[in-house]
Amino acid sequence: MQVLAKAEADQSVQSIADRAGVSVGSLYQYFPSKQSLVSALIGVHLRQRVDDLKARLEGTSGLGAEQAARQLVEGLVAMMRPRMRIELAMMRAFAQVGDLETLTSMDAEMIGAVEQFLKARLPELRPVDPALAAFIVTHSLRSSVLLALLQCPERLNSPDFVDELTHLVVSYLRPTQ
Repeated sequence: MQVLAKAEADQSVQSIADRAGVSVGSLYQYFPSKQSLVSALIGVHLRQRVDDLKARLEGTSGLGAEQAARQLVEGLVAMMRPRMRIELAMMRAFAQVGDLETLTSMDAEMIGAVEQFLKARLPELRPVDPALAAFIVTHSLRSSVLLALLQCPERLNSPDFVDELTHLVVSYLRPTQ
């Protein structure tokens, strides 16, 4: 992933190969261009995000809805802190490469995982379509965290940020009384 963080600044595939500790020929054997290499790195990064989300959701088993939502939010925010530089590089690289198919596929997988999470907690939630709620929760959290990363990264260290995102999710899904 460090290659992704520096690939955008590197002017040649040679410098990327040097940084990765492989020959240029080896890179070209698997990736016909720098753009295809960066696209593959974005895919790996997105896969790590999806796997991390799934692990965090599995870790909420046995928790109440509010505790589970807090653990999910804390996990998403904590995941970004040490990877801020890579996240920024990935966003810039994605804007250049534009691999919408990979992003859409990973989004669908993340939304599916959140949907399963919500389905397991239906008795604790207001009447809601789990697929639609998963779409809204996933994109609301991801957008908030990514925009904080871009515009005010100090928020990723703020307990208030986690509290407010948790409140957003819990309030949206809480049964009406």
